[in-house]
Amino acid sequence: MNYSEIKDKIEQNMSAAHVKIEDLRIQQDQYMGWRIVVISSDFAGKAQSERQKIVLDGLESLTIQWLDLLTPQEQKWAGSLPLDAPLDLPLWPEALARRSHPETVMFASDLEDDLERPIIATFYSLRGGVGRSTALAYTARILANHGRTVLCVDMDLEAPGLAALFGKENEIQPEQGLIFSLLSLDQGEHPDLQNQIIRISETEELYCLPAGLPNANYARLLNFIDPEAWYREDRNPLRDLIKILSTELSFKPDVILLDARTGITPLNGPLLFDLADLAIIVFFPHPQTQIGTGALVQALLASRNRRTDPKLTPDPRFIVSPVPASQAPEVIERYHHRSLDWINNWLKSLSDQRLGLEPIMESEITHFIPYRETIATSDKILETPEYWRDFEPVAEWIEGLLPMASEQPLPVNLSQYKAKILQDLEFSASSAEYQSNLLETFVETDLVERAMQPNIPLVLGRKGTGKTAIFRRLLEDDQQHSIVILAPNPLKNNRLWVFTAESSKVIDQQLKKYQKSWREFWLIQMCLACYLSWEGEKPQPNEDLGDLLSTPLNTELDLSNWIESFLQKPKCGILMKDWLMRFDRAASDRTFLLIDGLDTGFGSGKPEQALRTKSIADLLSLINDLEHDLTHFKFKVMLREDIWRRLQFENKSHFFGRSVTLQWSESVDFFKVIVKTALQANTFKTLVQSIQGQQGQGRFLFHGDDSNLTEQQVRNIWNVLVGERMRGGKSAFTRNWVWKRIADGSNNHSPRALLQLFKQGQEWEMRENEKKFYGKTVIRPKALIASLEEVSKQTLDALINEEFPDLTNLVDQLRKIGRSPFKASEVENLKDELNLAMEVGLLSIYEGTNDEVERYKVPDLYLSGIGMTRKGQA
Repeated sequence: MNYSEIKDKIEQNMSAAHVKIEDLRIQQDQYMGWRIVVISSDFAGKAQSERQKIVLDGLESLTIQWLDLLTPQEQKWAGSLPLDAPLDLPLWPEALARRSHPETVMFASDLEDDLERPIIATFYSLRGGVGRSTALAYTARILANHGRTVLCVDMDLEAPGLAALFGKENEIQPEQGLIFSLLSLDQGEHPDLQNQIIRISETEELYCLPAGLPNANYARLLNFIDPEAWYREDRNPLRDLIKILSTELSFKPDVILLDARTGITPLNGPLLFDLADLAIIVFFPHPQTQIGTGALVQALLASRNRRTDPKLTPDPRFIVSPVPASQAPEVIERYHHRSLDWINNWLKSLSDQRLGLEPIMESEITHFIPYRETIATSDKILETPEYWRDFEPVAEWIEGLLPMASEQPLPVNLSQYKAKILQDLEFSASSAEYQSNLLETFVETDLVERAMQPNIPLVLGRKGTGKTAIFRRLLEDDQQHSIVILAPNPLKNNRLWVFTAESSKVIDQQLKKYQKSWREFWLIQMCLACYLSWEGEKPQPNEDLGDLLSTPLNTELDLSNWIESFLQKPKCGILMKDWLMRFDRAASDRTFLLIDGLDTGFGSGKPEQALRTKSIADLLSLINDLEHDLTHFKFKVMLREDIWRRLQFENKSHFFGRSVTLQWSESVDFFKVIVKTALQANTFKTLVQSIQGQQGQGRFLFHGDDSNLTEQQVRNIWNVLVGERMRGGKSAFTRNWVWKRIADGSNNHSPRALLQLFKQGQEWEMRENEKKFYGKTVIRPKALIASLEEVSKQTLDALINEEFPDLTNLVDQLRKIGRSPFKASEVENLKDELNLAMEVGLLSIYEGTNDEVERYKVPDLYLSGIGMTRKGQA
């Protein structure tokens, strides 16, 4: 019979005997049979045998390990009674025996709202010697240094020593410590835990509850610690302890760090499966630990901790320690990859229980701590912050669950303004040539400023890194003279001399017909651009060319005819160069000759690519020769860096030191793109200024001028827009999450992808805001998580369809593979495509070297766009 059947039968028996039930408890015994308690005033005057006959009628075959049939008066002396439940105990036998996860596995880090403090983090290791207590102590030090109130509890009762790590073991009194507190609670007493705690630092809020002094009395008392009984009975000293530590001390802990005993012991089961918000598992990736730690992780994922609203599963985190010091990078890499592969495999069963939540990224919940002799041989933790840095990511995991000063409720009622702000925000996800407010949102980094200098003729970069933004910045600057030689199609406007992909084929045919090179064409193109866009009196060409300018130029066909007429002239190249020099001399100021759109101006097929390569090589060779003769004209060529790498022409090295490759290496500059874009919405700017007014000057103060925002201002305004922490994700900070997720395989970042992410996030937030208002920020961080898949699709589509159609076969193969990382042998038939994919950031090496790749990895930016998952997430 099961729990429900037994309960129904007892209730029927009692009703038939007209005996009222005041309390009924049924609990399955750990090993065999049942524990049953019935409380009834009607038992008064009845012998035990008579009570049994009433209650157990029809249940004679049941194996009963514990039977109490009591009146309320008898209950008072009966002691703790079993709990009434078909128990799901947080003990090792039950936890390891669970075969399935809860229907939905939700972690503390998935929540948009703060958890009630304190956050409890349990540090555990299956085997010893991996630095578990050391990691806890340094983490506590860092958190306290960050202004958090931290209480460390030494739960390693069999081998106490946490106080010694803090240098405080000599302060422990004979009857001071956790073991005395637990046994006092077990006896129904209410101990003064304040007197059991040692203050670690006089300047920071760091405290320790030691286990006790390991003497003869301590060893005797250790025999009375019985967590199994605590979780089966009314009185639970362990939960009572946490309640007192959380609410009844003179200080309120932000964090309680529990140092759990190594191995499988009765006490550390509840510390992991019941009390932990974060379960920090410390291990070294030796095969001896793989199966046992994997079983522990499965038990964690099948558990529910003490939190009930909502129901949460202990959030797993992993410390791999100590990673041996080695001069060989491949040795360190082997330990890293083995650990991440294990963790990925342990978590792979979660996919069905995480629908609608961000997939777990094993690298973000794992931290590697190298072996450092100074730390390993020290008697206690070192006070110098230099030695803390290895443990800072662990502290960040915990801080990710704590309220932060930047996340305090806004001093304005956002509900009045949010819908209008969302409507007014305009994150243009299109390329720079289509953006209407590009100059207002233009971010001038040190690299961009250098790229705009007149002595830099060549600006390189991946698509979307800002080449066309620089083109437009120079073109639309009222203080700067510029002439467009070639522009992307959307910027062609009435510039009839800007040729298209169709014209480029005709031009090539004309060049072959008249035995001319693309060098002559570019001279013609430059002269026509100057002639047709010149303001004021136009310098005229040599008389040999003058007659050709009399025919009208109204169509693309007219342009083709003009070019052909020039090509037919003897000494065409010399005549055109002479005309260009006349324009140069006539220019009163420095004038940029702007060339952009070279990647799209020739078409995308292989013959068109070959044509493009030949044309650009001749252009750059020509520029090399012309620059020394020009006085006022300065060239500015925008070119994709992969095209540049493939070019071969004489004196290519002359561009060394005279070119700039656009990269966004500073995240604050990158995020300034979003901040400046958001500030274009007057409603958002008003919100920022109103916050500034209510919180005092300095926080956001920029006098209405967003051109020189400081790093702190960028972060503060970013936090109003989307928040500081990545609620609903595993990264502690939104900035870190965005920076990692939209990087390609070469760690390059594109402002276009950033704007696409916020555009999608804005639209998602507008829909969700109608269902459920979120008042902490304008866009909730979860909106970015929900938007990444669509951004991935858009970015992949642009990469394949606009830039590199040659990668189509590789992408099709990756879709079949379905997960990343993957073995190099799975794509070994696509060598050329692999080289290109590495070059453009579609792939990176996960394991191995450039000469001998073992495994490749697809970056998050392209992962869901391809339709792949991380390895193990089916």
